[in-house]
Amino acid sequence: MFSCSAAEGQKFQEEVTRVSGIIENLGTNPIKESLIKEAEKKDSEEKKKKD
Repeated sequence: MFSCSAAEGQKFQEEVTRVSGIIENLGTNPIKESLIKEAEKKDSEEKKKKD
């Protein structure tokens, strides 16, 4: 968290860039990946049942 006034556009831009870098370095969300794999597995199982 940071604070800046409306007159501090440069400071705002620097802080947003810094925070964006931190978020990018976190990498992918493991929970999201897990949910995608579960959904793919479920779709695959449902497809097998239909065949």
